[in-house]
Amino acid sequence: MMRKINWMLTMLLTVAVVGFAQAQSQLEQDLADLRTWMQKRSVQADSAITAEWPTVKKEFKELTYSLDNNTKKLSDKSREEYNTYKQQYKEWEAYNESQLVDLDGRELERWERNMTGTTNIDRVKPVHLRDAFIRALEYTRQKKQNWSLRDWEYAEFVVGELNTRKAQTQDLLSTGDKIKIAALQVEFTALKRGREVKDSYKQAREDNR
Repeated sequence: MMRKINWMLTMLLTVAVVGFAQAQSQLEQDLADLRTWMQKRSVQADSAITAEWPTVKKEFKELTYSLDNNTKKLSDKSREEYNTYKQQYKEWEAYNESQLVDLDGRELERWERNMTGTTNIDRVKPVHLRDAFIRALEYTRQKKQNWSLRDWEYAEFVVGELNTRKAQTQDLLSTGDKIKIAALQVEFTALKRGREVKDSYKQAREDNR
């Protein structure tokens, strides 16, 4: 009887050890996935992060769900690395949440319709997403000279919705569409940054008068 009890205890201990090792291995993989994601996002311009903020926020939450619930199971080194990523994300969050603007609903719908042809961007089919981006950039090129900063806020929000839709349908897009959309995303960021540089130069000249 005693031998049987010892055998059962040994089996339970073995199962517990194996289970812990597997859980730790999965957490290390989760951390590796987060590391790759952070590296990818860190090289993006601040304006690009802002434009995609709803998607960035959702992705970070999904990537850290398991890590947050099992932080104590990480090694000291991995826990330190994870805390560094969380701190960097908090800085992004503080900045981007402060950039959110109170946009008028009806006016936003007008901008969505003018830039993309629809007010239901979250339902644009993958096959039509490229055309929606093309239309948005064509509209931006044509109108940007007369846009106020408020206009840019609406335009940036609409493009942000397109970026979110792209992230949602990434696996359903053709390689050609991905390349074209990526180029258009970069162009919009460059146009927005060009406006910011122009405004900064104008302000500097006025300050020096």
